Amino acid sequence: MAPALTEDVSLVATASSAAHDAKASASLGAVTGPAQSPAMDKLVGDIRAAFEAEKALGHTIDNSQDPESFQRLNAKIQGLLKEYAQHNPHDWRRYAFFNDVHYVRNLVEGNSDFELIVLCWKTGQVSRVHNHANSHCWLAVLEGDMREVQYQRVQEHGGPHQPPFVDELAAQAAARRSDGGGLHLEGRALVDETKTTDMRVGDVGYINDHIALHTVGCHMAPGALPADGCGGGWVAQGGVTLHLYAPPIRRVRIYENDGITERTPGYYSRAGVRV
Repeated sequence: MAPALTEDVSLVATASSAAHDAKASASLGAVTGPAQSPAMDKLVGDIRAAFEAEKALGHTIDNSQDPESFQRLNAKIQGLLKEYAQHNPHDWRRYAFFNDVHYVRNLVEGNSDFELIVLCWKTGQVSRVHNHANSHCWLAVLEGDMREVQYQRVQEHGGPHQPPFVDELAAQAAARRSDGGGLHLEGRALVDETKTTDMRVGDVGYINDHIALHTVGCHMAPGALPADGCGGGWVAQGGVTLHLYAPPIRRVRIYENDGITERTPGYYSRAGVRV
């Protein structure tokens, strides 16, 4: 089945999400982590250095990157994210805001090369099926149990040179229909579910549009939330993931039963301050 869809303030406000603001504001996660974030600051510096090393060799960093350059960068970034997530100093908590209605994106660092974002998911919150434009997407689990589901675009059967029906944005106005393990429009498949991966604290993943589309969500039961093991008054509310997008994603495509929309991603907070 297609994933449950939740409103998402990580995208530019719509009439629907704006209507939820009053309700959602009552559930902001308190920033109870350390006032300083030395481990996160070091991670940002190490990521920046890894990018600069590839740029100094003349490489452009995106999902069409030179294969050898990408292999070096991917190994470095996955190692850095895994080290941070497994050591888990909890200084990410100063960036962690939650919302009752939808998962949210909290910006840690943003520049022309990459954006590093703490995403917070209450139990049961799941993203829509989406792409990543021309960007790399790395993610690491910092708290909770997460699940990634990958999807492939489905080609029309009109011939080998016909573009995927899923890329026709005009399809968004057509009738809704859901059936089976994917998304359908007027009886025609848009995407098919191809892979499911359960992720735990310390796990790191990677995706780009040449690999698949995906959804991410927190599938924990509320009663399974962990107790705080390091003090500070932190109350677990679901899952927390750290995402690195390179270059920053300026437009994203959302795939739903009634078609495809394009939106501009936004942030729920910047550097630990609500926006």
